[in-house]
Amino acid sequence: MSSQKVNHADRIGEAFALQVLSEHFGTETFIGSSIELKVEELASIVYKEIRDPDFFGATITLKRDNRKYVLLNTSQTLRHRYFTAAHEFWHVLNINSMIKDDIDPERAADRFAAALMLPESLVRSLIRSLQEDDKKEQEEKKIVIRISDISSAPYVAVVKRLVELKLTDNKGLAELSDKDWTEIRRELNIVESPLDQPQRINRFTDYEERIAQEVQDDNLNFIEASKRLATVSPEKSAEYAQLRAAEVEKVMDEIENDEDDDFLDALFETRRTKK
Repeated sequence: MSSQKVNHADRIGEAFALQVLSEHFGTETFIGSSIELKVEELASIVYKEIRDPDFFGATITLKRDNRKYVLLNTSQTLRHRYFTAAHEFWHVLNINSMIKDDIDPERAADRFAAALMLPESLVRSLIRSLQEDDKKEQEEKKIVIRISDISSAPYVAVVKRLVELKLTDNKGLAELSDKDWTEIRRELNIVESPLDQPQRINRFTDYEERIAQEVQDDNLNFIEASKRLATVSPEKSAEYAQLRAAEVEKVMDEIENDEDDDFLDALFETRRTKK
């Protein structure tokens, strides 16, 4: 890909991020985890634990109802999950269809995600503030970590953003992986962040709601609902299984109580006859 085409994709991604921040969030802000709530307003999110370190997420559009589904890999850290949601928001909004130029949509979506999670004006302001806090100037590594935690963005994405905005010329930072950054936190005695851990969940809220409605309308029983949710929402599946077990237990109790009543009635009748 030519450098001219790369730069064009970056410019378009940056421009649309500013527009989306204004239209969907009201202002330039560090959106963090709220990106998932915003995505879910326009699409259905499928949270799925996928044991593939190279897979982060995808957006699928069903032709039947034109409904979009965003798949997020919950085996990835929360930082990466939020960044992936921001990337997929580009596809959910179908921004590609608004662009007449021939660009690399994935490159543009990556720049869009970076600019969405790390707005230029906020990053520049934060850099100045962090440097003023320490008259000797904080190490760049500490600054990267602080910005990553404040924005909930991946360390690598923050470094790339600082390079794009010409806020650092430290090439060594760009060579560090996310694993390297967690080690650097320990070396600098910076407390661990929950953002560096995955939240291994399997949830498909839209489908769960449909199943709940089917159960409420008596189109599905608890055991059928449990089976349908077994792979996409194991926790909800277990809840329906428990409801089914409770239902069976109640019926069994009623049967046992009925049997006791019959036995007592028979015993009473026998005693009355003897008298």
